[in-house]
Amino acid sequence: MIDVVTDKNARRCLFGTDDKHLDDLLYEGSINHNVKMAIQHGVDPITAIQMASFSAAECYGLQNKGAIAPGYDADFLLLTDLTQVEIEEVYSAGKIIAQNGKYLDQDGYEVKPGQSLLSSIKMEEVTSEQLQIQLEESNSAHVIEIIPNSLVTKHLVEKVEVINKCFQPSIERDQLKLAVIERHHRTGHIGLGIVKGLGMQKGALATTIAHDSHNIITAGTNDKDMLFAIETIKKMGGGLVIVESEKVIASLALPIAGLISGEPAEKVYSELLKLKKGLKFIEASKEFNPFLTLSFLALPVIPDLKLTDMGLFDVKKFTHIQYKLKIH
Repeated sequence: MIDVVTDKNARRCLFGTDDKHLDDLLYEGSINHNVKMAIQHGVDPITAIQMASFSAAECYGLQNKGAIAPGYDADFLLLTDLTQVEIEEVYSAGKIIAQNGKYLDQDGYEVKPGQSLLSSIKMEEVTSEQLQIQLEESNSAHVIEIIPNSLVTKHLVEKVEVINKCFQPSIERDQLKLAVIERHHRTGHIGLGIVKGLGMQKGALATTIAHDSHNIITAGTNDKDMLFAIETIKKMGGGLVIVESEKVIASLALPIAGLISGEPAEKVYSELLKLKKGLKFIEASKEFNPFLTLSFLALPVIPDLKLTDMGLFDVKKFTHIQYKLKIH
């Protein structure tokens, strides 16, 4: 949307980042990356920096932030290159806290979450029978198609493979099984669907990052690996996992509410690198981040078709629908 920014409206424009994984933050940065991209697209450097600082502070009512002036908090940084946004030093409340890419304040603090946050996976064992998508009347079904690097999905109706009146994932058709399992209140709710576009050739993925309810969401080429992924996530207390032939290929534990790690950033980053290798191993799509995409397939407020623990959700009609077609 950067092309809509002009000298006249830049004061009403600001940057934001959301759902960036740790490796993205370490490799690219956060708002500083937005500033750099804006400059590369022709925005004046001062205007881009203003959008990242004063415009943002003004928008959110942070009256003592966003500018270097009397009455403002002494939060600022020094750049060695304005157009490349190369940060030399960072100051917070007048104190230098980072220099040449290194964090200087070593005091830190220990994360001590309460027990309720460490026991957020509240669910019974999931069985193979509960993962069956029955298509007794037809071999046509509603399918969620991924649009690479987009939160929007397509709502397709396609012929699918059916054996013993149940949907069978097909690698050739890129039609995989998708499941969302409620994990907060032991309701036993499990939503099932069919997803197209992940490109996986084997195994299964599972994660407890599934916006906005953050239930367990899993996609796979077969039921055994999906069940193993679900059970692994449960034992981990939440996180991300890749499995194949009922073996863990890579995982990242997020035991704090199933969303946060208490480990140092360096360790989390190394686990994320292993997950990237795991995604290559199961030959998932390289066009987008499969885990990030998977997490948004459970968000029933963005068109067209999504999956909740209560089933398929048609966002345009704003109602749940059956995964099978009705025969008239």
